[in-house]
Amino acid sequence: MLAALGLSCLTTFGCDEPLKSVELIAEPRVLAGRVEVEGEPSRAAPAPGERATASFLLATPALEMPVGYAFAVCSAQLQRGARAACADAPFAEISSENGQLPTPAITFEVPADLAPSGRILVLGVVCPDGSPDAGGSACVGRDPGTPVSLELELAREADVNQNPELEPESIAFDDDVWPEQAAVDGDCSGVGFVEVAVGSKHALSITLDESDRDALPRPSKLDPSRESLQLSHFTTGGDLTRAFETIAWDSGDLRRQVSWTAPKQPGLVRFWLVLRDFRGGGAFAERAVCVH
Repeated sequence: MLAALGLSCLTTFGCDEPLKSVELIAEPRVLAGRVEVEGEPSRAAPAPGERATASFLLATPALEMPVGYAFAVCSAQLQRGARAACADAPFAEISSENGQLPTPAITFEVPADLAPSGRILVLGVVCPDGSPDAGGSACVGRDPGTPVSLELELAREADVNQNPELEPESIAFDDDVWPEQAAVDGDCSGVGFVEVAVGSKHALSITLDESDRDALPRPSKLDPSRESLQLSHFTTGGDLTRAFETIAWDSGDLRRQVSWTAPKQPGLVRFWLVLRDFRGGGAFAERAVCVH
């Protein structure tokens, strides 16, 4: 795998064709990444010498889809433009053939001699129902796959990035706690999913906690005192009023709501919620609704 992979989309969100509804999952897409320090999964920032795992959320209209992938982890080069790149050769790599492993992920150990002021970069490609090529920068076959890039901070004195969380009780559908339940094929009625009528309108809401926004070092009063967050919503059907929204560092409103109109076709509709802190921390959750 090359030390710096050529990427066409430099975020953990999949590339979308122009004019395509960004919140609609009509084909497999990588939506987010999350880093968990070994033994302390709530922490997104490993220290030099610690082990961590970076995993990526692949959303697909199909309930099950085999996946292949290739990732490399390296010390991040100081960014001078839009493209992230490795400063040195990768210190961890993985390549998984189609269906070999269920979740796109890589476990790595941060070099003990890496300065805490540095940053770590995870680069690679995710291949829905496919395998990575020998170079690990694309997928074999007609589908080029989804390139991904996730840059994260290391743990620093008085500044250790924690993952924001989407707690189960914080996710509501029409103001009721939205239960998590594994998606099913076929008739979804009467098996525990929230059930709604075709074409009906509903509200999806998330209530975050103050602890989701970490405190930040503040060299001057002009600097933010804590993180800002980005909340994203995606679905396999119906119409969401928006895909993304920001919870600013100084906002006192930690509840966010989006409207959803059910599709005109009955069946199970799946939703993915993603919360990011712009520093490598993230959380994601999946829910479903039965339309009849």
